[in-house]
Amino acid sequence: MRVMRMRDRIRNIYMIGICGVAMGSLAGMLKERGYAVTGSDEHVYPPMSSMLEQWGIAVHDGFDASNVGSPDCVIIGNAISRGNPEAEYVLNRGIPYMSMAHALHEFFLSGSEVIAVAGTHGKTTTTALLAHILEIAGLSPSFFVGGVPVDYNSNYRLGGGKYFVIEGDEYDSAFFEKLPKFIMYRPRHLILTSLEFDHADIYSDIDEITLWFSRLVNIVPSEGRIVFSAEYPRLFDAVKKSHTPCYTFAGSGAEFNGAFVGYDGNVSTMLFSTVDGVGVEMETPLFGHFNYMNITAAAAMAMKLGVDIDVIRDAVRTFRGVRRRQELIYSGDGIRIFEDFAHHPTAIRSVLGMMRGRFPGSRIWAVYEPRSATSRRNVFQAELPAAFADANTVMISRPYRLEAVPEGQRIDIDAIIADVQARGGDAALYEGADEIVDAMFDRLDRSEENIIVIMSNGGFGGIYEKMIARAGHTSC
Repeated sequence: MRVMRMRDRIRNIYMIGICGVAMGSLAGMLKERGYAVTGSDEHVYPPMSSMLEQWGIAVHDGFDASNVGSPDCVIIGNAISRGNPEAEYVLNRGIPYMSMAHALHEFFLSGSEVIAVAGTHGKTTTTALLAHILEIAGLSPSFFVGGVPVDYNSNYRLGGGKYFVIEGDEYDSAFFEKLPKFIMYRPRHLILTSLEFDHADIYSDIDEITLWFSRLVNIVPSEGRIVFSAEYPRLFDAVKKSHTPCYTFAGSGAEFNGAFVGYDGNVSTMLFSTVDGVGVEMETPLFGHFNYMNITAAAAMAMKLGVDIDVIRDAVRTFRGVRRRQELIYSGDGIRIFEDFAHHPTAIRSVLGMMRGRFPGSRIWAVYEPRSATSRRNVFQAELPAAFADANTVMISRPYRLEAVPEGQRIDIDAIIADVQARGGDAALYEGADEIVDAMFDRLDRSEENIIVIMSNGGFGGIYEKMIARAGHTSC
């Protein structure tokens, strides 16, 4: 006799906080599977509002208990807290509810062979690339990723194959489910790209994060596979009690390695190699050590899943990356503008170092907004100034909503500027996007090559469009 799953009893779903990237994408997936989906959020705006409208999903602008109605199930986003009128209504009326991560598992992951990609850095690109490799291999994977792969123009896809490739976020799931999202995904296979301290708003130190990574490792089946970076000592701590075969990438003695070979215009070449003697040059439009390691990780897992190396090479060559990750958003008349999600000192150092190597002799402009919960705190007060070493000019915006951070934990952004200047750097602090754009184009000389790198994990006051608009003028 067939046991009825919870999802079999559900037809109407309401989503609180529907306009987040993950929640909105989940809404699209549910709609595609035939569920009736509605939801609500504050500050509803494109692109997610436009995508939800395109999918025929009605969205209430603002939270009110009267919006909810009588759905079969409510999915509550992790940005929603107790006191939200809709969440309170759901709790008081006893309406079944679950987190976004739980819903992903309930409606999509159970029954699939889940491959999770977790880590402080690189998980979005690695997830998207691995899905692309499996697609080129003819395996029709599903994927769910925290960015938009250029090749698919969507951060999810429901394929017909057995694999589901998912970005495993270590942030918690909901106010009622204080577990990292990746625990809810129950992966059969796992890539660990990196492990450093982050998310200072919910984790006290690196030991706490390492503990959760080790718990993730502990639920991977013994017949699965784990691929992890040897460049991060904490990952050895996380996998040391694994019952699953583990394979290292990156660094001396690792089972898989990737090494930069050279540039040819907008293409770089790396050598992918294994301890078993495989050595294959791979061309890619991606640049920088971080990306070569992302490629190595995805290629290593694909090989362990039985994908032919020539197929992997073709997939790497045709993979065009993820939007907002070293994405070139403007080029012309002495200016190239790149957008990147970097907000951790390691990521900032990496992207600026890559730009310095790729464009030697160019003027590198680092434009940075401290916006994430960690970057607005003083946990990286000492490390952040050195991360800008490869930039000629550093332009930093006042931290986003600094008043929301407890006073004793706030980053001292004036001290950061002073430290960069003390190291010989050209650095200044600005009140916001408009002031940065005006100051830059007052100084910028189009007779030299200018590489502008905008780094934020948010909207940054619309700086991307404003910078492109100014750059598109014939004069500064």
